[in-house]
Parts: sequence; C-alpha cells; structure tokens
Amino acid sequence: MKNIKKICLVFLFTIFATTNIFALGKWINMDLKYDDKVHKYSAEEINIEIDGEKIKNFNMPPIIIEGRTLVPLRDIFEHIDARIEWDKDTREIFVQKDGIDIVFQIDNKQAVKNFVDIIELDVAPKIINGYTMLPLRAISDSIGYNVSWDNTTRTVKIDTNVESTTETTTQVITESTTEITTQAIQNNQTGSIKLVWDQTSKATNDLPAKRIPIDGLNVISPTWFAIKNSQGDVEDKGSIEYSKWAKEQGYQIWALVSNSFDKKITHDTLSSKEKRKKIIDTLVSYAKKYNLDGINIDFESVDKKDGDYYLQFIKEATPIFKANNLIVSVDMYVPTPWTEHYQMEEVGKIVDYVIIMAYDEHYSTSHESGSVASLPWTEKYMTEATKLVDKDKLIMGIPFYTRVWTETKKTDGKVSVVSKSLRMDEAKKLLEDNNAKVFWDEQTRQYYGEYYSNGTTKKIWLEDASSIEERMKVAKKLGIKGVAAWKRGHETDDIWPVINKYF
Repeated sequence: MKNIKKICLVFLFTIFATTNIFALGKWINMDLKYDDKVHKYSAEEINIEIDGEKIKNFNMPPIIIEGRTLVPLRDIFEHIDARIEWDKDTREIFVQKDGIDIVFQIDNKQAVKNFVDIIELDVAPKIINGYTMLPLRAISDSIGYNVSWDNTTRTVKIDTNVESTTETTTQVITESTTEITTQAIQNNQTGSIKLVWDQTSKATNDLPAKRIPIDGLNVISPTWFAIKNSQGDVEDKGSIEYSKWAKEQGYQIWALVSNSFDKKITHDTLSSKEKRKKIIDTLVSYAKKYNLDGINIDFESVDKKDGDYYLQFIKEATPIFKANNLIVSVDMYVPTPWTEHYQMEEVGKIVDYVIIMAYDEHYSTSHESGSVASLPWTEKYMTEATKLVDKDKLIMGIPFYTRVWTETKKTDGKVSVVSKSLRMDEAKKLLEDNNAKVFWDEQTRQYYGEYYSNGTTKKIWLEDASSIEERMKVAKKLGIKGVAAWKRGHETDDIWPVINKYF
C-alpha cells in the first residue's frame, strides 16, 4: 500500500433539518461525476468546524447529495494527525487514529474497525470527481468524536475533545468461562493434539543443546520450508539429524511451509497452476527426505484478491499430501470479516486440522498497549471458529510470549507506543528487577504489571501458567481437538504440566 497522495477522502453526514432559505452564504454550482454519470449540482455553501476552528481552502467544497453532506476528509484529518493509506487494487482506504484502525472500501456499506468489528454505513463510499466519499458518522462510530449540525450557520461541527473509546466488543465480554475441575480432566487424553512450533529457520534456534524433550508433547512443527520467489522455488532448511531426534522423542513432525508472508510471491505462485504443482511436488519430495508425518501450511498476509487462489492450492495440495500419508494442517487468523477471504469454513472441510492463531490481539506495531491475547478475546474468536470448523479438526493456537510496551508522553501531550516481544521468563524478570506493581487483571484473566523508567511507562500483560490455564479451560469447554503454541523455548518449566492436565 502507498500513502495517498492524490486522493482526498471525504465523509458523508445525514442532514434531516430543512435548509434555511434566508441564509446569506454563497452558492456552489458545479458538475459532480459519480456512478458513471454527470450530475448538475447547485446548493448553498457548507461550513466545517473542528474544535471551533473553521476549515478553509478545501480541495473540493462540501456538498449535499440526497440530503447528505459530503465533506473532504483529508482537510479534516490534517487537523487531527490521522494516518491515511490507499490500496488501489482492493479499493480500500486505511485510516489510523488514536490507536484505532479503520478500513473502508469503495461501494461497500460495511467498514471494519480494528480488523474485527463491523461498522454499518448508511451510504457506501463512492468516488466523486476523483475524491473518495465516506459517511461522516464513521468519525463518531469508529473514533468516538462528536459530530453535530448547526442549521442556522449551515455548519458541520466536529468535537475531538472527548474520551476516545478504543475498546471493541471483544474486550467487554463478561460471561465467565466454565470451571473445570482437575478430577474431570484426563491427563494426556488419547487423540488430543499438543503441538509446538519450532523456529528452526533461524540456525541459532536449532542447536543440539536446545533440543530438550518436552513431556506430553506429541507434535512438533519446525519452520523448515518457505516459498522463496515468484517462480515457486521452496526453500529447504530441514535437518535429517533433527528429524531423527524428534522421532526418538516420539513426536510426529508436521513441518511448516510459509509463503514468506510476501503478497507478491503469494499471488505470482498461487495464481499459476504450474507453480502450484511445482510447490506441492517439492513439498512431497521434502516430506520423504525428512520422514515427515505432516505438512503445516502457514500462509499469512494473503491479499483479498488471492483468496480463491489460496483455496485452490489447499484443494490441490491436500489429496496429494494425504496420498503420501501426510497429515495436513493449516494455520488461520481468528475469524473476522477482515479474514473472510481465507475461507475458513471451506478449508476446514478439506484439511485434517485448522489451527487458529489466537494471539496478537494487540500486535507488535499497535498504537496502544494491550494484551497479546486476553481471555475474552480468545474465547470469542475460538467460539466463532467452532461455528465454521468441526471441533474434532480445530486446534487453539496459544502464545508462549508477551510484549513489553513502552509509552512515552510527547511535548504535545500525545503518547507514542512501541513494543518488544519477550519470552515468559524475560517478562517476569523484567517486572521483578524493576519492582513493578503486579496484580491479577480480572478482565484479561492474566497478571498485569507496570513500572516507570527514564520518563516512560512500561506495561506488561504476563503470559504464564495462570494465563495458559485459563485458555485450557476455554479449549476444554469448547471441546476442540487440542492446542498449538508459538514457540518452543519461550515457555517456562511449569507450562507443559498445565497443558497436560487438560489435554
């Protein structure tokens, strides 16, 4: 995506008040081109105020169409320091402000907030005279600003001096999870999947000294393969020695193959029947080379336009993998409108297992601090996944990591946020070394700690045995097949006994 340089975003605002015919404002006369037609336009001038300041010198004057006021968003957002991006391929507009991400799409009446929540729009965004027109109600619905209309002065007034409500519905679920007693749990239940991803694609992570057996683990997924270019060549970082070690521990090996998380490589390879076949055949040869039990498909950052190609790859690869006695699993984001093009329900009918990556509620570049995966967020999306995929095929992905968030208050009063990923033990030690205040957060169902350092605030939502156990209760209540963790070596010694208690 590239920053918008030529497009000016505009917002629509519904006006039900009658026009004051005695107003003394000047009239606007112009042609408006949209929906492949040219429309004559004549109406009295509309004014815009943000926090009492009148906006002047619009690239395009505010207009009224069918009772709706259209105002230039670029001119507005220059006053509130929002970030705007435009994707010409998907015709989507990305807006970031106050830690909130909003996605609008031309001719689509649904906007997406924080990649999760749907905002229903009364009018679909349109391009008029080369400018993108969006409903003004999105300011109040997504960012939380107050918007009003003064009919006497014909002024749209936007008030940004309100408390921003960055919480989404995923953060306010109050239904508690069902308690499961230890007596009701069978240790190491037959047929459960307990998988850990092993980031062996980094050489320093695959030292023999780091190959420590894990009690209860039955599947290991080394990150050995990746589609490395647009020709469909597959990078091989496998190890026969590693494979022998894993088999000695009694583990199945479901080696991971990624798309290098590259949209261009993904499009160029998956859109070609010949290149899909090349990738599949290469993976079969690697499976034989390393005596694999399965293939774990981890294609991320797939463009919406390539959703059907992604599904076609799954349809073609799965029967061939199974014919070679390979278990087929696929890693998926949590099910949201933003990820619908992955077609989880269809994929679930084809493969053996769907692993939901139930983490990164707050991702590495989030503009606000927060949990990697709070329990309400996790439970909500795992529950949604059970509506799309057979529970016997469904596996919950869990994080063995957390993040330390550093908040710095700038001279203009705004707060900048950066984060760093930490292992479980690193996070705990950091809080202890800084005498942080740590308490149990009932909302996220995990321990939270913060401290101050060099003029900044440090915040950590801990991942530990307590937070993992809360997730195990949810997984057990939902009746799913098992759990998968990212990544081996980031957990503390008390984690696997907790997992083994439930699966």
